Amino acid sequence: MKNIYKSIKVLSLAFLLASGSTKAQTYCAAAAVSTFDEEIFNVTFATLNNSSNCSTTGGGASILNRYSDYTTLTAPIVIQGFSYPLSIVVGQCGSFAYSGYCGAWIDYNQNGLFTDPGEQVYMSGNTTFAVAGVTLTAPSVTVPVTANLGVTRMRVIAMESGIPGPCTNPTWGEVEDYNIQIISATPCSAVPGANSINGPTASICPNASANMALATNYTVAGISYQWLSSTTSSVGPFTAVPGATNANYSAPNLTVSTWFTLEAVCANASGTTVATGTQVVVAGTTTNSVPYFEGFEGIGVANQLPNCSWVASNLPTNCQTYVSSNTLGRTPRTGSKFASFFWNPGGTRYFYTNGIQLEAGITYSASLWYQTEYFGYNNWSDLSILYGTTQTPTGLTSVASTNGPAIATIYKQLANTFTVATSGLYYFAIRATGSTASSAQYLTWDDLSITIPCTPASGNSPTITVSASSNTICEGQSVNITANGANTYTWSNGSNTNVLTETPLMNTTYNVVGTNSLTGCTQTVVQTIAVSPSPNVFIISNNATVCAGSPAMLTALGALTYTWNNGSMTNVTTVSPLVATTYTVLASNALGCSSQATQLVGVNALPNAAVATSAPIEMCVGETVNLTGTGAVSYQWLSSSSSIVYQGSPISVSPNVTTTYTMTGTDANGCSKSVTLVQTVNECVGINQITAASNIISVFPNPTNGDITIETRNNSYKVVEVVDLSGRVIASNGSADETITMNMSAFANGIYYVKIQTNTSTEVVKIVKN
Repeated sequence: MKNIYKSIKVLSLAFLLASGSTKAQTYCAAAAVSTFDEEIFNVTFATLNNSSNCSTTGGGASILNRYSDYTTLTAPIVIQGFSYPLSIVVGQCGSFAYSGYCGAWIDYNQNGLFTDPGEQVYMSGNTTFAVAGVTLTAPSVTVPVTANLGVTRMRVIAMESGIPGPCTNPTWGEVEDYNIQIISATPCSAVPGANSINGPTASICPNASANMALATNYTVAGISYQWLSSTTSSVGPFTAVPGATNANYSAPNLTVSTWFTLEAVCANASGTTVATGTQVVVAGTTTNSVPYFEGFEGIGVANQLPNCSWVASNLPTNCQTYVSSNTLGRTPRTGSKFASFFWNPGGTRYFYTNGIQLEAGITYSASLWYQTEYFGYNNWSDLSILYGTTQTPTGLTSVASTNGPAIATIYKQLANTFTVATSGLYYFAIRATGSTASSAQYLTWDDLSITIPCTPASGNSPTITVSASSNTICEGQSVNITANGANTYTWSNGSNTNVLTETPLMNTTYNVVGTNSLTGCTQTVVQTIAVSPSPNVFIISNNATVCAGSPAMLTALGALTYTWNNGSMTNVTTVSPLVATTYTVLASNALGCSSQATQLVGVNALPNAAVATSAPIEMCVGETVNLTGTGAVSYQWLSSSSSIVYQGSPISVSPNVTTTYTMTGTDANGCSKSVTLVQTVNECVGINQITAASNIISVFPNPTNGDITIETRNNSYKVVEVVDLSGRVIASNGSADETITMNMSAFANGIYYVKIQTNTSTEVVKIVKN
């Protein structure tokens, strides 16, 4: 109770206030009864800016903490008809923040009274006077044009728990007196100079007022003013604001952002000056989504709410916010700012948050932290978190409650989970019910949060299942791992699909994080894939390169079973490729895992071997013929009529019978090819008989180096051919004459055969060309 913290009241002292005006006046005495509690820390008016604290006071008849006489200070000069801002800072000389009112009066007619019409220049509303001080601002104080010139008195009174008059002696509070000097303005003679408007630098809340004034006050009389506004743009169109005809203007109840400017006109000059305008920004509606946190760290001054969409009942008397620690349990839980409920007067009070979007089907958690003070008084009978669709007590649904006195000597959490039936915007109410029956004057709270818990019990987390196409695979095989039960997935390898295809080389564990997109909650599930080793199969070839058609033996090692691409099912296979060929073996081990190996067998082509004979198709017994091999590097000959083996090329043979010669030619790669030649042998006895016995045919000269003559004794038609040793016909003639001449001069020296054919016989004669 109040008398616990305050000293016994003392009687009011009456004293005479010395007048600082040019005409001495006697003013009513006013001073606080108690030295405790409220103190005026600063008064600013026109050029006056006077600060004091609980340890300082003025001169003259001043009484510390009760009355301060500052009439000895230089009196600020004010001009008839001009407006000036007035601000007063009121704080405490104790550890408690009490509420009250603050007023100011000026004796304009200098008659020693403050009660004449218009002399009360300011009266605040009921305000909590923070210990560190709260600033009270009058939009403007206009000095009447009828005010008497000279020095006069200004009185400022701060009073707890009541509205002061100019002669009030408040029980708790302070009185301060100042002098001001009123002068008349020089009449204007020209168009007012260029000017601009000073207005709020930050946005204001809807339905709040905005104080504006000229950046530079005109100091001459005869200037008329008209404020203009526009909700369209900085260039208008502007309309005149009714009744706004002073140099200062407080725009009331603004609901939309508005541009303001001011027209100034000198009565003694032609022309209008339009000041550079300013925009007053009205904050829009604030809404949030979950997660939502409020620790009041965004407020700039005490008793300010987090944003314009918050509401508090009886602010700042019973619902208060702070920017620094105070007494009686008023400390922040985190940061430096917090909120509290004040006990007096008793009753139920509310803080309401701005709208927060909630979704049906989600389990939410609401939490705040609170404390009272270390004595543990129980006069706070309830602290609750509730929600509703409006910022009123009607229709609220309880989330968490102390269900009895809220007592916490250190910060304690109040929390619970809840759901909403339909999706939409909801407002959270922080409700406290207190009385003055005990001495816990403040219920302090901080760190409100609305979150989505992701615990298994909340039902907000997805239930993830993971399955694999096989839990055990062979090295090199692919596996499909499928996750179900969430909206989105993130695998440990960065993939974001629900099906993961992988080819692990060893035992591998895969993590997948499944997310419920509605709640944001996640669950992590793991899947391990066991990888069995595949056989390390390889192939050994006895020949990396073979001759076309020659065999190569391939041996596969490193596995249990083998299957070749040529159909062989053993680990050894023999191949005889005609061209370079790659052979593949698929091998399996005892675990059923397989791998394959390949082996290229190169192929060297066989030589293009051929044989030729120097004899014609037939040769005579006893003659010698040359056999020549081509297309190889080395040659070997076998005869069908003898066991002699011949080497090299050419070779000379003298077969007595028709003989088959087999030549095997081998190239530089060692590849061999065999070809055969049938050498026909004729006994050649027919021509001798003819020539010797009947002398029917004669060929001469033999040898010859030019013409040969074939002489017959038969005038039938005959064909004469000259054949070289290879059997090629190099000359031919046909005639029925008995004598035929053939020219041999163009032929190379060597052995030739002359073949004479008639319709009844064929004869061959051997000749030599020199």
